[in-house]
Parts: sequence; structure tokens; C-alpha cells
Amino acid sequence: MTEDNQNNEFKPQPLPGQVFIRPGIDDRPDYEKTLTPEAKAAMRRLTVKQHPRVPEASNERPETQVARIAAEGGAPLTAAAHLDAAVPNLESSFLDLRDPMTAPDGTKPTKSQANRLTAGFALGSMLFNVPLAALNTVLMPQFVCRLTAVDGTSGLTPANGLNSSCNLALLTIAGFVLTFVMNAVIAVASDHSYCRFGRRTPWIIGGSVLTAAAVAIMATAEILPLAVFFWLLAQIGYAMVAIPFAAAFGERIPDKFRDRADSWRGKGQAFGEMVGVIAAVAATWNLDGLDWSVGTTRTAIVDCAWGFLVAAIVTLLILPFESSSSYLPRRSVKRSDYFSQYRPPKDAPKFYVAFVARMLGVAATVGITVFQWYMAQFGLDKASVDSRFLGFHGAGVVVVAMAVCTFVGALAAALLLGRIARAVDDLRMPAVASCVLFAVAAVLPLLIDDHMLAIALYALLAGFAYVVFDSTSQSLELAILPDVRSVGRSLAAYSLANTIGALLGVAVCAVVIIATGVYLSMFAVAAIAMLLAAVLTLPLKNDGASIEND
Repeated sequence: MTEDNQNNEFKPQPLPGQVFIRPGIDDRPDYEKTLTPEAKAAMRRLTVKQHPRVPEASNERPETQVARIAAEGGAPLTAAAHLDAAVPNLESSFLDLRDPMTAPDGTKPTKSQANRLTAGFALGSMLFNVPLAALNTVLMPQFVCRLTAVDGTSGLTPANGLNSSCNLALLTIAGFVLTFVMNAVIAVASDHSYCRFGRRTPWIIGGSVLTAAAVAIMATAEILPLAVFFWLLAQIGYAMVAIPFAAAFGERIPDKFRDRADSWRGKGQAFGEMVGVIAAVAATWNLDGLDWSVGTTRTAIVDCAWGFLVAAIVTLLILPFESSSSYLPRRSVKRSDYFSQYRPPKDAPKFYVAFVARMLGVAATVGITVFQWYMAQFGLDKASVDSRFLGFHGAGVVVVAMAVCTFVGALAAALLLGRIARAVDDLRMPAVASCVLFAVAAVLPLLIDDHMLAIALYALLAGFAYVVFDSTSQSLELAILPDVRSVGRSLAAYSLANTIGALLGVAVCAVVIIATGVYLSMFAVAAIAMLLAAVLTLPLKNDGASIEND
């Protein structure tokens, strides 16, 4: 018997019910504490570099899909609600006993780097959404209205409003379709990018430059077709930013910090949208101007172009430098890589019910968002909203009030959603209740004569209701998926409801507005869509799925 064996005392096996110490796992020493610096250096010299595995496509990453759902049509503050949707990350360290401080891309950021990652993605989401929200909500409706005018005026007349609504609807629908196609292409292209600056950083830089250039040139357009061309080019550029940015979030954030980072990213995105609307209204106080003087739509659009560049520079400076991807094994691109992730799951009949419910919910919100400037400019009783508050025109006051009230309502929902989820056993109850609340809010502008008050109440209640609906509907969808291993692909197919819902909402609202000549009629469309979503949500029983607050 050796000396080592003599020193090892016999330890009886634990009785049934006692804690079992797994040999080599639970009794493994912490080499960071037990080894000397010299021994650690020797181990590093003897370490054999392993061949890196081919990273999975970002389209297959569940966490990336969640980010895409939030970016494409959901409520940003859903991410801050801390409602555990039980999305399984198959790359998670908790499944194979890896260090939770290790990110899916294999890096292990320090505490300082983790804080920089959290701050970078939060600030990036905010900064990129400021010019985007300014363009989508305020500036593009103004610009289309001016370019649609044929009488040589500014175009801000009720007679020109209906024609502008039609043109804006066509422009928006074309942008949605192009963005959907480019999302699939860019996701695959960025996954197969091999560069010393990483897989995602070059795309973010190139996309920001393309977006800024297209927006700046668009501001000089004198005819609508030219503006449409450069606006669609800007959509391509922004897709080059948004998709790699979402993929980088899923790849670079370790498990330990993912919830916190996602929460701050959602808050940043929502706050950026509100700030963008306010900034756009403040920058266009000279609504009657057609030249390049300060306060006109053209100068505000150019400011947005600079905003995209600033957002990219600040974000990339705050984020730690991305690791080189030039050493990764090359993998050929297959034709099926582009749209295969949108294939719906098999043996999941309730999936399609949840899909349609989601589609109707998105349609209810997007339709109002697209046409809210024209509604405020041409469709309200001027006696109740005409104001010169801070120099804004009456339409600016309405749009700013809607943005602020929506943010406040959504933030309140994000803070209370966890308590709501714990108070009920079946998430269908808050999901259906939120749909009904949204429908009630949408009816208020049709019933209350004080339009300013009615629209502010709508924005407040609808902002609250949609965050609840967005989060609970995603959780119900996850609960009915048959195969946890394909949840990323299923969520990708589910995200199609955002695109189709947006197209449906814009098209139906445009038809109703043009047919009736009443802009407030779009609130009736939204109310009907949400009530139908409530009916379709009723059969989506979550079958005992555990959904808890963090």
C-alpha cells in the first residue's frame, strides 16, 4: 500500500436520500485558488489549442429570435418586464455545467467588460431608435405630404391628406416587404462573415454609413419616386445594422448578465422611440418652410442622417472590441439557409391560432402609429388641440403627447407584469384582459369630444395593454411548442406575424381612411382587431407551463 493510499480514509457511500457527491464534479478543486501563478503559466504553455466549432447561425439562436421579435413588432419594454418566458437557450452554460460568465461565442468578459456590454447594447438601442422613430412617426409623413402636393404649397392641407395617406401606405408596405427579405439575407451573410474585426462589427459600420447616406440624399428629393428609392435604400442599410446588432447581443452576453442586459436594452429602445418623436417635432417648428432653412423637414431629415452615424460610433466605442472571426472554419452557404428558419413547427395546431392572434395585435398598433401624424394634422377638432406649446403646431402637441403617454403606460406595465403573472395561474386571463383594455382605449377617441384628452388616454391605456399582451402572448406561444430543441426556428416563424400584421394594419387603415375620409376610423379598426385577438387567445391554454417573475 502506497503512502497516498494510507492517507486516504475510507468514506462510506451516502444512504438513500443523502446528498451524493459526484466524483470529479462536486469535489473538483478550484484551480484558480489552489494553483500557483507558476503552475498556471505552465498549464497555459502545455495547453493544446482545440479546433473551434462552427458557430450556429444566428437564425437558430432562441435568444436572438426573442430580440428580433421585440425589434420587429413587439413592445420594447416587454424585455424590461422580467416575465420569464422560459426560452431555452441550447447554448446555455446551465445545461452543460459551463461557466455562466462565458458567453455563447466562447469569450469570458470581465466584470468591467460585462458592464460595458450592458451599457453598449442599451445605449445603442436608444441611439439608433431616436432617428428611426423620428423618421417613421413624424418626418416621413411630413415629407410625403409635401412631395404629394401639386399646388406648389407645403402640402399640409386637408385636401392633400388623403392622397398622402395612400402614398405613405404604399411606401410603408414596400419598406416592410424589403426589410423582411433583407433580414433573411443579412442574417445569413453576417453569420458567414470572416474578418479580423468580427462577424457583426463590419456590418454595423457599413449599414450605418449606408443608412446615413441614403437618408441625407433623400432629403434633397423633389419628386416622390426619388424619395421612395432612397428611403428603401435606407431600409436596407438599417437592416444591415439591426440584424447583426441583435445577433451580437445573443452571442456576446453571458448567461449571468443576460436578463439585466435585455431589460436595459428594452428600456433604451423604448426611451429612444419617445425621444425621437419629441426631437422630430421640436426640429420641425417651421412646418410651412419648403427650403433648407432651420426648422424645416429637410433639415430635420439631415439631422437624422447624422444621428445614425453618431449612434454607430458611440455604440462601438462603448462595446468591447469584437473578437476576430477570420480563424473560424469556413462553411458554405446553402440556399435553404435563407428562409428555412421560417418553417412552422409540426404537430402544433395551436401555433397558427397564436400566430393569427399576434398578427391582429400588431396590426392594431402599427396602423395607428403610421398614420398618427396625418390624424393629428387633418383629422382632429382644432379647437381642442390647437396650441403653440413650446412653438409646436397642434399636430406636434398631439404626437408628442401620444409618445409620452405610451411610454409611461408601457413602463407601468413592465413594472407590474411580474406581479400580474404571479397573481394568476393561467396567462390567458391577463392576455385577454389586455386585449379588451386596448379595445376600450381605442374607442375613446370616437366617443369623447375633447380629442386631446381622448387620444392621451388612448396612448396611456394602449401602451400599458400592449406590453401585457406582447409578453403574455409570447409566453403562451412558447408553452404550446412541441419540441424545445426547435424553439428558435419556431420563434422565427412566429415573428412572421409581426411582418404580416404590420402589412395588414397599414393596408386596412389606409383603405378605411380613404373610403370614409375620417382619420379617427382607424381607431375602430384597431379595436376590432384587438377583440378578435382576444377571442383567438382563449384556446391557448399554457398547459401548466411555469412562468414566474425573476
